[in-house]
Amino acid sequence: MATEILVNDGGAPARILPFTAASGTNLSGGRFVTMDDQAEINHADTASTTSLGVLLTDAGSGQNASVITGKGVVLNVPVSGTVSGGTALTLSSGTVGAGYCISGTAALVATGGAVGVYLDSTANANGPNLRKVLTL
Repeated sequence: MATEILVNDGGAPARILPFTAASGTNLSGGRFVTMDDQAEINHADTASTTSLGVLLTDAGSGQNASVITGKGVVLNVPVSGTVSGGTALTLSSGTVGAGYCISGTAALVATGGAVGVYLDSTANANGPNLRKVLTL
């Protein structure tokens, strides 16, 4: 990718850990990922119960994949839809694109479904566009 994913680790609360990309998948750097029942990673979406973190670079089927983990890390991640600064973000469904962030509803934020806060001063329109997000 031409754009750096990791912007600021905030004094090293982040860790970059190695995982294996799931068989038959091509993963895109910058998207949130989750682990499947084979202990391999896939893009995360609203059906995912947890997110491991954000994929640092693209990874093909069965390849090693580096995942940025931690809270309070500033990353460039794909944000879809209209979002303003300070908005809590959640993961999109498969229709928008797994691993993308979208504006979180109050219900999702209240139940711990928020994965980040939109930090960019420019409102996101449509997308997905890479934008600065603080992980939660």
